[in-house]
Amino acid sequence: MSRGLRAARSPVNPHRMYNSLSARGMEDVFVDPRLLDAAVPALNGHFDAVSLAAMYAMLAGRGRLGEVRLLSEDTVRTAAEVQNNKPDRVIVMRMQWRLGYHRLPLVDSQLPQAYGHFGFGGSGAWADPQHDLALAMVCNRGAGTPIGDLRILRLSQAAARAAGAR
Repeated sequence: MSRGLRAARSPVNPHRMYNSLSARGMEDVFVDPRLLDAAVPALNGHFDAVSLAAMYAMLAGRGRLGEVRLLSEDTVRTAAEVQNNKPDRVIVMRMQWRLGYHRLPLVDSQLPQAYGHFGFGGSGAWADPQHDLALAMVCNRGAGTPIGDLRILRLSQAAARAAGAR
């Protein structure tokens, strides 16, 4: 199958996908004190649900959290601009990468302005400035995939349906 996909110049690479889903030794990497002490934005965010939800509520509020302005509207707008719309080489779909954020798989047609990040270990969050809506979910033990724990997709779809009902 891999050879056929390569010959057809397909962006799908089953070996790359398999290795990203179940790379040998990943469980040891996540608990290595060197990783826990390092800043690795794509891999090791450490936060609780309240702080993650507050950050995304601020993004949904265009830089404001309650009565406090934490970021300028221009900074939030810049962070939300799509920087890369090419198919992702692992997930093999257009993630519409922003500055650390991506589109919401499966709910982007319902919440077209929403963006966020679903993490490898299952945690994730997103903001939708159009509806002043944010959602965050954290896992105390992740069994990661490139799109995280699939429960966040179900929660996101329920929130999208509720936002559309308003």
